[in-house]
Amino acid sequence: MKDYLLIIKTEGCVWTDLSAEQLQKHMEHGGAYIGELMKKGILKGASPIEKTGSRIISKSNGTLKDAPFNESKEVVAGFFHVTAKDMDEAIQIAKENPIFNDISTKIEVHPMMPIGG
Repeated sequence: MKDYLLIIKTEGCVWTDLSAEQLQKHMEHGGAYIGELMKKGILKGASPIEKTGSRIISKSNGTLKDAPFNESKEVVAGFFHVTAKDMDEAIQIAKENPIFNDISTKIEVHPMMPIGG
């Protein structure tokens, strides 16, 4: 088994763009999805990310800069850290995320590099 990071990017915010009824359904479907990943023992961590307050730390020409996060239509909305046998299985896990039914979404699937002993 290998670890994968699934980065969720949206062009909106489920917390503000959905009606109360839609948000309730989103929470139910998301809870069921997370519950199934936990039941299978493949979820190592997951969290939504706040849309505001992010900062970018960068270094260029020997100078560190701290600036507000770049504003764009697409934002990082959250992540899942999962285990899967290979990239194909990690992609299938990402495709099953019910957020695709609720808001314009992309999920990046990144293999994680093992470190340490």
